[in-house]
This record gives sequence, structure tokens and C-alpha cells, in this order.
Amino acid sequence: MYRADTIVACATPPGRGAIAVVRVSGPLALTLAGRLFRSHAASPAPARHLEHGAFLAAAGGEPIDDVLLVRMPAPRSYTGEDVVEIHCHGSPVVVELVVAAAIGAGARAAERGEFTRRAVLNGRIDLAQAEAVADLIDARVEGGARAAWGQLQGALSQRLGELRGALVEVLSDVEANVDFSDEELPEESVAARTGLLSSVTASIDEMLAAFPAARRQREGYRTVFVGRPNVGKSSLVNALLGHGRMIVSDEPGTTRDSVEEVVDLGGAAFVLTDTAGLRRTPGAAERAAVARSREKIHEADILVTVLDGSTGLDAHDRQLLESTAGRVRVVVVNKSDLPDAMCTDDRSALDEDHDAPVRASALTGEGCAELVAALKRRASTELGGDAQPVGISRVRHRAALEATRAALGRAGRLVADGDDAALAALELRTALTELASITDPVDNEDVLDRIFSTFCIGK
Repeated sequence: MYRADTIVACATPPGRGAIAVVRVSGPLALTLAGRLFRSHAASPAPARHLEHGAFLAAAGGEPIDDVLLVRMPAPRSYTGEDVVEIHCHGSPVVVELVVAAAIGAGARAAERGEFTRRAVLNGRIDLAQAEAVADLIDARVEGGARAAWGQLQGALSQRLGELRGALVEVLSDVEANVDFSDEELPEESVAARTGLLSSVTASIDEMLAAFPAARRQREGYRTVFVGRPNVGKSSLVNALLGHGRMIVSDEPGTTRDSVEEVVDLGGAAFVLTDTAGLRRTPGAAERAAVARSREKIHEADILVTVLDGSTGLDAHDRQLLESTAGRVRVVVVNKSDLPDAMCTDDRSALDEDHDAPVRASALTGEGCAELVAALKRRASTELGGDAQPVGISRVRHRAALEATRAALGRAGRLVADGDDAALAALELRTALTELASITDPVDNEDVLDRIFSTFCIGK
């Protein structure tokens, strides 16, 4: 629940750095700054201007650090409240002392996302924009950062606002006829209502259809490397990453658990997952590792099926090719630096794939560029990677739009059939409520807690 008190937290990452920023927000922020900050200037700096001075451990106490301080009076601040930011040296000890001094002067430690939560509740940003703040901080590649920035600037909110405006227009028209439900509406009036509802529904369908591409742009394409032990899955992942993060060994079955790394391939994020080799094994640990590999395969957007060209295909390889034939995949024949042991039957099995296999060598780097191109091609042509996402990248957004669409479908049938206008109005109000839940603060504290629990402290 929102408390109108004063909060403090470090807004920069933990650890040592040149500068750290401590943020204070609430009714005591400016008073706190007056007590704990001693300016080196003859007169105070204007609001929203940096001022050089000493930050004190307590009112009239010893200096902690030489800092730059900026005052941002309400309502023109991030939270909509009085805000003070202290730019101190980035020592964890100094940061801890500054925060402790602020708490001693009447502030309390902020919770996760509490600054942004206050910004939402005070009307500075809406809920969708708040989620965009978290997405921008967590952005893995340039494309995801651009999408988050657009949502933060209100692109999604504006589009949803237009849809709400159209629904309000229909609702007003329907409610005007509630008291005259026995009278038959002119055909042109019914056509105008149903046409507007169809237009809104089509826009929602477009946003829902773009959801997978938008979510992948934010989270990355889940790309899982699969194959029997010792075919070079870990080495290929390392080659794409450009440095050795995976454990590589000549011993079969070295990888016992799935390992994930994110790589930027042309502005798109690919979450590369190295899995344990698929095999029958008596060991409990190995069986568990293989089970986790199969889970990752099920969740993957793209499968990279890795084969060993120096040994040819065995029964496990053929079974893997068959079981993944219906999936979005890239087949890689690894170890091209060694003599080719593929027989005619092996090549025939590979020719059944809809795209030519990539021949590569994780050792020399040969074929890695072709593998990157194949991954980007799969993302673009088969997963809609070229689609322009409209900002619906969260499951919460999708659920709200699906509920909105369902209510619109019921309302549309009632309007078209000329049935109970009061019931049609009720369905339209349900649609408006669901649509508004994406951007407007909700009354359910549990929902707000769940959203802001993913934020870092200090934001």
C-alpha cells in the first residue's frame, strides 16, 4: 500500500565505481537535504541544478564525502514527489554512510521498484510505461532497448487510448438507447456500431499476433543446441560467443546441466542454451540432465541440431533428426576440419531437411558466419522476426487483450442482433475495464506487488 513517507536507496549498481547516485523521495526530501548538505557555494543552486558541497553524517556532524546534489521539487520529478539525488563517490562504504545518514534524518529504505511505483500512483507515468522502465534496464540488445524506449515514451499507451476512445463512443451510443430498448434501431446506426467494434477487434488481433515477436525481441530467441555427447555443442556455442564460457572436454557427457548465454546477432538477442548430450545412461545425475535437456528442447524457439561429420550418423543422430523435423531448426555438421565420414545414406538423411545443413568447425571457426546467417534467417522468416512489435510483450498484456476481445465478441453479437442494450453496455464496460488494466493503476495490491517485485532497488 502507498505510504506518503520518505524513502531512500542507491540508484546505481552495487560495487565500486567512480560515482554512485543515492535517491531520496518524499515529503522530507528537501528538508533532509537542508540538514545534511553543506554547500560550498555562496548561495544555493536553483532547483534541478547540480550543487557542489559536503554531505554530513548528521545535522551539524562530520562530512562523509564531497558530493554533487540536485533538488527536484514536486511535481516535476520522477516520482511526482520532492526528490533529492546525491552524487557521491562510488565506494560501497560511502554509499552505505550516505544512506544511513538519510535514514537517521527520517527516511526509510526503499523497497524494490518503489520509486517507479510512486511515479505510477502519482500519475507521472502509467503502468505500461513503468514496465518499460524495467525492460529498458534489462534490455539485452539494441532492438529490445528501442522497443522499451518506445513504450516508455507512450507508444503503447497512445494506441490503447485510441482503442478505449472508440469503445467509449460505442458505449455512449448504446447507453443512450437503453431506455428505448423496445424501439428498433436504424440499420445505419447498428452498422456504425458493429463497424467500430470490428475495427477495434482487428487492432487487438494485430497486437496479439505480434506478441510472440515482441516478446522475443525483449527476451531473446531461445536457441537450444542438441545432439549426442561429444559432437561439439559446447564448442560451437563458445565459437558464437567469441570466448570460452562453456566447459569443453573430449570426455563424452561433460555437460550435465543446461547452460545459457545471451549473444547479440545483428541487433537481435539469441539465448544460446548448451544441453547435456542426449543418450541412454544408467546414472541418476545423467538421467536428470537428459530430462532437463528435453525440457529445454520443448521450450526452444530454434533448435540447432549438431552432428559429428567425422564419425557419420548413428542411430541416435537419425532419431534426433526425425524427432525434430517439424521444428524450427538449423542442422550443423560439425568438425569439418577432420576427414568427412558421411556416407551416401547419411547425406540422403540430411538432404531431407528443408534447408541445406551448415558445415562448420568450432575449432577453426569455419562455417560460424553461415550458422549465424541461418539463425537470423530462421528468426526472420519462420518466427516473424521482421514484424514490427507494438509493445505487447508481457503475458499480463496478452491476457488483458484476450479478455477484452472476448467481451467485445459478446458485445458485438448483442449489438448486431439488436438484443438487450443494457447487456451490451455491460459487456462493453467489461472490455473497457480489461483494456484499462494494462496502463492504469489497479486496485489489487497483489498485482502491483508482483509487477514491481521484479524491479531493482533504487528504481
